[in-house]
Amino acid sequence: MSSLLLNSKKPGVQFEDKWHELKPTVNKLLKQQAVTTQEWQNLFWDVHKVCNWDEKGSQKVHKALKDEVTNFIKQVQERVLKHEDDSTLLRAYISEWSKFFTQCNYLPKPFGTLESNLQGKAGGGASKRPLTDGVTVQKLMLDSWNDGIFCAIKSRLQSSAMKLVHAERNGEAFDSQLVIGVRESYVNLSSEILDKLKIYRENFEKAYLEATEEFYKTQAAAYLQENGVQNYMKYAEMKLKEEEQRAVRYLETRKGCDSVSVLTDRCVNVLVGSFKETILAECPGMIAANETEKLLLMFQLMDRVRGGVDPMIANLESYIVTTGLDDMKASADTITSDSEKYVEELLTLFNRFSKLVKEAFNDDPRFLTARDKAFKTVVNDSTIFKLELPNKNKAGGSGGLNVKTQPESRCPELLANFCDMLLRKTPYSKKLTSDEIQAKLKDVLLVLKYVINKDVFMRYVSLISIVGHFYIEHCRHVLTHS
Repeated sequence: MSSLLLNSKKPGVQFEDKWHELKPTVNKLLKQQAVTTQEWQNLFWDVHKVCNWDEKGSQKVHKALKDEVTNFIKQVQERVLKHEDDSTLLRAYISEWSKFFTQCNYLPKPFGTLESNLQGKAGGGASKRPLTDGVTVQKLMLDSWNDGIFCAIKSRLQSSAMKLVHAERNGEAFDSQLVIGVRESYVNLSSEILDKLKIYRENFEKAYLEATEEFYKTQAAAYLQENGVQNYMKYAEMKLKEEEQRAVRYLETRKGCDSVSVLTDRCVNVLVGSFKETILAECPGMIAANETEKLLLMFQLMDRVRGGVDPMIANLESYIVTTGLDDMKASADTITSDSEKYVEELLTLFNRFSKLVKEAFNDDPRFLTARDKAFKTVVNDSTIFKLELPNKNKAGGSGGLNVKTQPESRCPELLANFCDMLLRKTPYSKKLTSDEIQAKLKDVLLVLKYVINKDVFMRYVSLISIVGHFYIEHCRHVLTHS
């Protein structure tokens, strides 16, 4: 009975019986040599039988496959390392890696049963205990390449690639595909499930960032010293554009990878941030000289540095206050007695400052706010355009006026006088069309937005212009919603 049961068992297929037949086909595949259809099919079937019918077949196949891959990689290493020139070394490595990586997608196909058994996914067979979670033939190949050749020569690879990039920065021509090929090998080499770019980040990206920073630390300082700030700004802008374009070529750009932005930040820091104070020292002079193109370039550079535009905003605000008050004081004798000229002078200043903000700072909201703040100071200045307003106090239970007065800008009074000239039939208003009068009234409202004590304006308008009743109501509406 026992002999009958023994004879009914499936014939055993042992690893030792089959591997010598499988090994040549495996080596042909590693070397990208042609295999026949029969060899390819036999590899599938024999791997399946050994892994399922030999008690330790999966572990034995895995070890033997790893040995063959390791031996193959040692031969590759010898072929690559015999090249001493940087370019030929890179070409040899890239060529070998490209072929090997292709086989990383092709060789694992016949070993599906092996992978299932090692991961404990097999439904039957002798080997059911997983060797390790997530083990695959592709991982075996990538890890073997990493341990067998990459770790041994990665310093030379990185150094050679960075030398080529350095040469490009100096205007020398070379085959950019060499750097790209090295990058791609780093990107595809990692077998990490959670971070596919781990090897790339820790090696190629790190080396590229450091090499770029080191290059400009010496180049930028020398250029600034030799050519001055204004030429240096053009140089910095040009180099930032170049490095952004170069980064797109040589760094990884797949979704979720921030290499290009990290590189750009490093370049901004070394090209602009390191010389921030020196560059900004030129800003007040440029504003005074109305050098809007240079200011725009400075603004675009400094806006990429944390806090870089803050001094420029302060410079603009100081310039508007100083220049505005100086211009108003210079014509004080005329404009304090002529409300039309006073309003025109304010509007001229406002338009001048607005044009500066538009052309030099692209109407950036931060600079528009600085303009408004500074212009408000000019409009409400009480140094020259002073109006003494009595303070109302209660004395002895009855209302009265004390002798103390508070200084106030004459702006509201002059604006009100100008409105009176427009709204009543005066020699001035008779020379204007209704559309021109409306336009000038809008100008008054523009200036009025910057007046702090708007009640003074409303008081004067109410007193001097009954005709302006509707204008008063319009002013109240605008002031309420401004």
